[in-house]
Amino acid sequence: MDARELFLLRYDDIHGGFVDELFSDLTDAQIRQRPGGVNSIAWLVWHVARVQDAVVSRFVLDRPQVLDEGDWNRLMRIERRDVGSGMASHDVDALSAAVEVAALRGYHRAVAGRTKDAATSLAPAAWSELIPEERVRRVVAAERLLIDAGRWVEEFWAGRRSRGWYLLQVGVLHPYGHCFDGMVTRGMLGIPER
Repeated sequence: MDARELFLLRYDDIHGGFVDELFSDLTDAQIRQRPGGVNSIAWLVWHVARVQDAVVSRFVLDRPQVLDEGDWNRLMRIERRDVGSGMASHDVDALSAAVEVAALRGYHRAVAGRTKDAATSLAPAAWSELIPEERVRRVVAAERLLIDAGRWVEEFWAGRRSRGWYLLQVGVLHPYGHCFDGMVTRGMLGIPER
């Protein structure tokens, strides 16, 4: 098994199995709920998709975001361009209440398709190519990817990272943690594990 095969194996487990499991047996109302103030499943999946779309599309591939190509904000009934890092609780409430759940799932699937295409189409040597810090900062500013409270993310992203690092970070590591957050949300909603 090579690195790409390993990436895709873990990626499919998360973005197929784990994310689908978060939605299973829940109503739209439950998907939007924040029991005890934790993040809703709607917000978690939106955030995972937004981070992945912004980073893979703009840093790894230097293409327009899936968000823009598919007019997903209109479909999801959301007006935000940022990735959600640093959002205030009332903003999480508002997004959770407003998002169109079926469109959110469609957006997540479209972003997952883009990431898988990136992982399979990049030449092995391209995985090691470093993305210049100034490019990251320029894209973050031009596309309004971060709000002021989430500016720390720019420092994290701009640390002379390789395309492979970005793919692993936003495709596997970041969503894996948030999927477990979603399992906590499901548990607090009283939904038993399957």
